[in-house]
Amino acid sequence: MIKEFFQSLEDPNIPLFGPNYWLLSKLGLLLPKNRMERILKIIIHELAFCFVISQYIELYIIRSDMDLVSTNLRISMLSIVVTFKANTFLFWQEDWRQIIDYITEADKFERDNQDEAKGNVINTYTKYCRRVTYFYWVLAFFTSCTVIIAPLMKYCTSEKFREGFHNGTEQFPHILSSWVPFDKEYSPGCWFTVIWHILITYYGGSVAAAYDTSIMVILVYFGGKMNLLRIRCREMLGTEGKGVSDVNADKVVRQLHQIHVLLLKHSRLFNSVLSPVMFCYVVMCSLMICASAFQLTSATSTLQKLLMAEYLIFGVAQLFLFCWHSNDVIYKSEAVMMGPYESDWWAANLKQRNNILIIQGQLQIVHIYTAGPFTDLTLATFINILKGAYSYYTLMRK
Repeated sequence: MIKEFFQSLEDPNIPLFGPNYWLLSKLGLLLPKNRMERILKIIIHELAFCFVISQYIELYIIRSDMDLVSTNLRISMLSIVVTFKANTFLFWQEDWRQIIDYITEADKFERDNQDEAKGNVINTYTKYCRRVTYFYWVLAFFTSCTVIIAPLMKYCTSEKFREGFHNGTEQFPHILSSWVPFDKEYSPGCWFTVIWHILITYYGGSVAAAYDTSIMVILVYFGGKMNLLRIRCREMLGTEGKGVSDVNADKVVRQLHQIHVLLLKHSRLFNSVLSPVMFCYVVMCSLMICASAFQLTSATSTLQKLLMAEYLIFGVAQLFLFCWHSNDVIYKSEAVMMGPYESDWWAANLKQRNNILIIQGQLQIVHIYTAGPFTDLTLATFINILKGAYSYYTLMRK
């Protein structure tokens, strides 16, 4: 049944981005054309933003209790990133549509003009995109479930907490920490709050899954496009050492130039909409990982530790996948310039060799994705953030 569901997400008109496009549309990140539906989707996203504000109101109220503060920070740091992702996606809606349209059309062009070497690259990055997308969706779903059942597990596994709850010394174990304009410790307010928190948790997990996997697929495609461009450069003067005519050589060089210009244009557009989000994420990530690690070591039961560990793994996995795929594009953009050297340049005449030098110089431009104006999305950044999180953790422990 699961396999059939995943197959139903495939769209022949969007061969690479089909499942991601489906989820973005369902969540309203890609707004529908109908006016009323658009307004409804926007209201849902802004309700989530209001919830984040209520989390920080609650954080101010409980500021004297370090355990409650760490619990709030663990979720509220991720919440603000999720709402920032959703709202920036809505704000730069046309830019995102332009990027998605580009990778869809460029991918279909490659599929329609593939040979054996290009077909292997296309099949490889398509399969990889499906695997990383579905793996991340499952991870986000189980993380949402972990957040929801964590208070219940605390109640079931801690006899001391159960006794305190029944005699009134312990408060109702809410899923999230947020302020509400009514008494949330007693019925019916407590149960209304539980339902509200469940809906918000699954909203946040779904938005994270849709946004993050879309980013990863786009980065994987840019890396795959680099490999395809390198193959095209390798084959631009033929493959048998006999050379090609000046007319054919000029035609191929113009095509390579156009492909690279479009790739560079949309890569920079992609970085312009991604960079502010990654800056927010990098700033918040150290605190989020630190708070999760602090709660993990403070948990008393084995089950609670497992639940906190799963949440911590999700936070680290998010950051790692962004930095890994961004770093991979940097590596491939540096390697693509080797394509002209791998061609049959030695069989070309002087005019063709001059064209090769021009295209080779153009290919030296490296595609780098940033987190704001301060850092690049690389594996070195990932390691530095983990170091920063560990430093904050040691301070909290003391």
